[in-house]
Amino acid sequence: MSDSILFLAVALPVCLAIVVISASYFVKGAVAIATRLSVPEFIVGSVIVAIGTSAPEVAINVSAVLDNAGDIVISNIIGSNIVNVGLGIGIAGMLLKFEKARPEYTKTVILGGLGALALLANTLFTSNDGIASMTLPFALLLLLAFAYFMYRSLTSSTMEEEDEEFDTSIPLVLAGIMVVGGAAAMAIFSDFAVGYAVTLSQYMGIPEAVIGATVIAAGGSLPEVSSCIAAARIKRPNLILGNIAGSQIFNIFGILGLSGLIGSFTYATHLWMDVAILIAMTVILLLCMNSAAPRRFTGPLLIASYAAYAAYLVFIAL
Repeated sequence: MSDSILFLAVALPVCLAIVVISASYFVKGAVAIATRLSVPEFIVGSVIVAIGTSAPEVAINVSAVLDNAGDIVISNIIGSNIVNVGLGIGIAGMLLKFEKARPEYTKTVILGGLGALALLANTLFTSNDGIASMTLPFALLLLLAFAYFMYRSLTSSTMEEEDEEFDTSIPLVLAGIMVVGGAAAMAIFSDFAVGYAVTLSQYMGIPEAVIGATVIAAGGSLPEVSSCIAAARIKRPNLILGNIAGSQIFNIFGILGLSGLIGSFTYATHLWMDVAILIAMTVILLLCMNSAAPRRFTGPLLIASYAAYAAYLVFIAL
């Protein structure tokens, strides 16, 4: 029964749903602790919320490395970033109007783009017979860049003029339990999710890269997309940009670096196209953040970009 397609088709989304619910509690606990300590909104969005909402990707990728599923590692990271930008900011852009971005948000998005460029270069230069490699030196380079981002974020941010609107009614002890319990649940059920996804892809003849960039990436990105929609409803564009920009940094530099530190792995060279699409979407996002003309169409532009990526995935799967 456990090896049947029916079981796998049911078990995979159930596990992803539990991961997302666990992430929600993790984020609520983390934000409650942060806001009680009067942390600036840039830190709450680009560090606290970004790390919290990216936690599913951490657990999923660690499990994927241990299962030697390198295609899922890369496609999950890149697919999650594309979902974050295309659907997270895209849907939010349909609900509110973005103003010109503050410099710290622009710099964070640029850094995320540079990380994608570095991954593209690694994919192309380490390719051999259609297989690219994630090596320890490159993983360490990513982690050093992530450490620098964290240091700069924590030492250079100041309180903004906007009043915080997060729920601070959660007791600190309960918030701590939510953080620890949420992290534990994500780790356990993401491990199941990766195993089921790999087996399901083998049963159905679907490439691991497609499974990682669609089912797993979309499931792991639901916290980011949900938080963007929630922030849009209360008219908090800075929190939206901070969440997505910080998640981009955390995914590429932090999670991918950690994955390579756990163990070197290989992945399909053709994933360079996914990375290139992410770079293109990052450029579109930067234009929307800093130029008046495209900013009026932020939502449609980013959603259309994601639709093009989804069409590309369908094409290569056929």
